[in-house]
Amino acid sequence: MAVAAPRTLTNGGPGTNGRPTIDGTRGGPSPARKPGRRRQTPLVVVGVLLVVGCALGFADASLSLASHEDVLAVSQPLAAGQLLASGDLRAVRVSTGAGLGVVPVADEASVVGRPVAVPLVAGALLSPGELGSTSAVASGADVVAVALKAGLFPPDLAPGDRVQVVPVVTASSGTATVSGSPVDATVLALQAAPASSNAATVFSLQVVKTDADGVASLAAAGEASLVQLGAGS
Repeated sequence: MAVAAPRTLTNGGPGTNGRPTIDGTRGGPSPARKPGRRRQTPLVVVGVLLVVGCALGFADASLSLASHEDVLAVSQPLAAGQLLASGDLRAVRVSTGAGLGVVPVADEASVVGRPVAVPLVAGALLSPGELGSTSAVASGADVVAVALKAGLFPPDLAPGDRVQVVPVVTASSGTATVSGSPVDATVLALQAAPASSNAATVFSLQVVKTDADGVASLAAAGEASLVQLGAGS
């Protein structure tokens, strides 16, 4: 009885799993892959992405917190010229973007008592540009502008000096006579005329409200002169 010789495979032993070889014959089983190597790489990538994402989220939260501030807002409508009171304001928390002009809550004391320069509506954020300067005029007083030629006032008068506005009448002969009772006043500011000109120096005088109309009438008629008061007057 004839025995068939086993076929010799070119690239391995007898084919047992039916895998074809290069020469068309069937070879042995493929080498086993090491488990877990390909699975570990995606896990490492995911871990790195999680760390980066957490870092970015923390940075974004920090920036968001740093860009918010407690500022002042108007709690009720305000008319132009109205003096700002603490009851007219409330604190709100906003994102302070670049170029946003606001007044921090910590600066409330610096704005209370100042006049409102424009009408404001309730809920509007308070801006420094919407406020006027604090008035230097005392309560119960008014400011009157008096323009005087040289010779009708002491040349060294300065803001803060106490003076009297003396009514004078100049006769046709050029003689000046006092025509009424002097009025106490305080120099708040002055705009000096150039020495080479015949222009008048303009004084801003603070006087009691009841005297303001009389001083203004004297100034308009050119019948006022100033006398500087001494320290004990």
